[in-house]
Amino acid sequence: MRTGSAASLRWFFYCSYALVLTAVLLYVRFPAQEFKEYCTRKAEGLFNGTKCTIGKITYAFPFNLRFDTVKFSLPNGENTPLFELNSLKLSSRWRDFGGTFVVSGQGYAGHFDGVLQTGQGNNDFSLDPLTIRNVDLSAIQPVHDTLQRKISGRLDYTGTYSAVVNQYLEGKAVGKVKLREGGIALMQPVLAMKEIDLQQVEMHIQYDKRRLQITKGKANGNEMTADFTGMVQMITPWYLSNVSAKGDFALQAAYMRENITVRNELIFLQKQFKKTTIPFQIAGNLQTPAFQFGY
Repeated sequence: MRTGSAASLRWFFYCSYALVLTAVLLYVRFPAQEFKEYCTRKAEGLFNGTKCTIGKITYAFPFNLRFDTVKFSLPNGENTPLFELNSLKLSSRWRDFGGTFVVSGQGYAGHFDGVLQTGQGNNDFSLDPLTIRNVDLSAIQPVHDTLQRKISGRLDYTGTYSAVVNQYLEGKAVGKVKLREGGIALMQPVLAMKEIDLQQVEMHIQYDKRRLQITKGKANGNEMTADFTGMVQMITPWYLSNVSAKGDFALQAAYMRENITVRNELIFLQKQFKKTTIPFQIAGNLQTPAFQFGY
């Protein structure tokens, strides 16, 4: 028994020594350019069909890496990146090295952090928990270019996400989404509104098998308030994904006082549906959704 305990103790010290030596050598003789090229290739492997550039990589003792100005774009596409981060940090504890990482970073004027756990053999991973704060939707240019309408606001997400590398649409997520100080341009005016002001939006989401379920949705803006639920069935390309939503909305009193015609139309709708709130539904796809009154 003593012999086994001694052998286990020696093995523990040998492993600890190897880890310390590796960390020290990385710190003293960190091969920045070679490692940057290696990370660039690995990043492109994580997102097939993209080109990755990394501005700078910094190593900190013992197991901490920082990547600055990370951009993904199409190999022969336009200069506008598909996705970019101002910074990305990865760190790991001694006992979790190679399997669990603390992840944080900044992008689109917001920041994120989470715990990344990697699987073995099939490239699966999970981010649990995952927190995203204050992402500026107006800064995500590829979305605006594709949808061809104005979308703004500060986006927060608290929850989880898991998937297999390069099968991200097949992943799973559960969490809560919040939008602050937002707005979305409408394709056709609704009750004289060409753009919906969204001061506060909250919803619970569950994503699985390419289906995004939205529950307990609440929206509050300068012109209206609404309760809603919905579903998005994701396909490729993403902007053709099918969307369906329904709910009830009410106009703010101040907005009706300023728009007599709108107030009269609202009274007509209330009589038609025999409700003080107005039912609505949205159908179509993300690029060309269609709005109508009633269910």
